[in-house]
Amino acid sequence: MNAKIVIPKKNNPGNDVNLLSVQFAIKTPEVRESLTKIVKGLKGLLLHEDVNANRVDILVLEIGNAPESEFETISALLKENVVETLFLTSARMTPDVLLPALRAGANEFFQQPINKEEVIEAFQKILLKNRQRDEANTGTTRMGKIFSVLGAKGGVGTTTFAVNLAASIQAQDQEKLVALVDMNILLGEVPLFLDLETETDWEEIGKNFSRLDEAYLQSAMARHSSGVYILPAPSKLEKETRLPAGFIFQLLRSMRRFFDYIVVDSGMLIDEASSKIFAESETVYLVSILSLPCLINVRKLQESIVASGVGKEKIRVIANRFEKRAQISLSEATKIIGTNIGMTIPNNYPVAMSAINNGKTIPDIAGSSDVAKAYKKLAASLVDRAIETPGGVFRWFR
Repeated sequence: MNAKIVIPKKNNPGNDVNLLSVQFAIKTPEVRESLTKIVKGLKGLLLHEDVNANRVDILVLEIGNAPESEFETISALLKENVVETLFLTSARMTPDVLLPALRAGANEFFQQPINKEEVIEAFQKILLKNRQRDEANTGTTRMGKIFSVLGAKGGVGTTTFAVNLAASIQAQDQEKLVALVDMNILLGEVPLFLDLETETDWEEIGKNFSRLDEAYLQSAMARHSSGVYILPAPSKLEKETRLPAGFIFQLLRSMRRFFDYIVVDSGMLIDEASSKIFAESETVYLVSILSLPCLINVRKLQESIVASGVGKEKIRVIANRFEKRAQISLSEATKIIGTNIGMTIPNNYPVAMSAINNGKTIPDIAGSSDVAKAYKKLAASLVDRAIETPGGVFRWFR
C-alpha cells in the first residue's frame, strides 16, 4: 500500500513566518519515526502532522510500489507550487527509481534505513539557503557578542565563572544561541564542569579549517542540557598538527555570525590571539579574589591588556568568593588595582563545590542561592542590552 499524498491547499502558512514547514507522506512507521525525531530536533522547522495542512516548504515522500504514479504526483506538486522543496526516500536506490525521481524535481534522495547525518545535512542546506535569502532581502549583516573571561591566578574560579555566566545568559532567553569556548590549552575543564562528553575540540576543527561553516560547526559542537553549545580545548596538542595562523581568532569571528553570545574561558592566557579576542569582546571579565597576590596580578594584567590595544573601559574586575569581612576591603582592593571592582560574587563554597563535583551549573544546584542570583543579575544586564540577531544557519538550530 502506498503512502497517501494530499496536495495542500493554497493559502497562508500561518503565523510561523520564520519557520520552514515540513510534511511527511511516508507509509513505513520506522522511517516516519526516524525523520520525525530529526525534524523536531532542528530549530527552524515546523512539522505539519495534518495531511490537509497548508502549503509546505519541504515535503518528504516515500516511494512505494508504484513509482510511476508517484512521480506524476511529484510533478503536480511542484508545478502547482504548493511544495517548494521535495525530499524522497525509498528502501531501493536503483537507477530505475533514482533517476526518474531526480528528473521529476526531487532535491534529495534518502536511502533506507535512514542515515541521520545525511538527513540533517540536507535540511541544513535548505535552512541555510532560506536564511541567506532573508539576509539578502534585509541587506544586513548581524554579529553576536563575545564576553571573555580571564583569571588573575590559578584557582580563583575562572572556569566556574565562565560556565555559569554562559548558562545564566542562556536561561534568560532560550531562543538565543549561546556558545562557551574553552581556550585553556591543555588544562581546559569546561566539559568536566558540565559532566559532558565531547568528541571534537577546536584543534580538530583547525584540521578542517577549510570546512569552517555553520553546518560543520553545528555538528561538531556538543550541546549541554542548558542549551549552551560547548567547544572544548584539546586535551593534548598533536605535535604534527599545524593550525592555520590566527585560527582561534578567525574561528570566533566566524561564530559571531550565528551565535548571539559567545563566552570565552581564556584561562590565564594572554598572547597575540587572546589580545585580538579581547579587542573583539564586549567585555573582558578579569576574575580575582581579594588576596594581595591576586590583586597585584590584576593590576599587571590590566596594564598588559591595555598595552595590547584593548580599551580599559572593556575590562571589568570580578571579585569572586567575596566576603564582607574579608581582610582586604573593596576600597583597599580598589586602591591596589587602580580601578573599581566591577562586581562581586558571594562566597558560597558548599554550593559551588556541589555544582563542580556533580557536573552541574550553580543555578541547577541551588537556583535561589545568593551566588546563583548574582549570575542571574549579571546575565540579565547583558541580555537586556539591545542586540541584533546574528545570521547564519546556526540561528535555526537547537
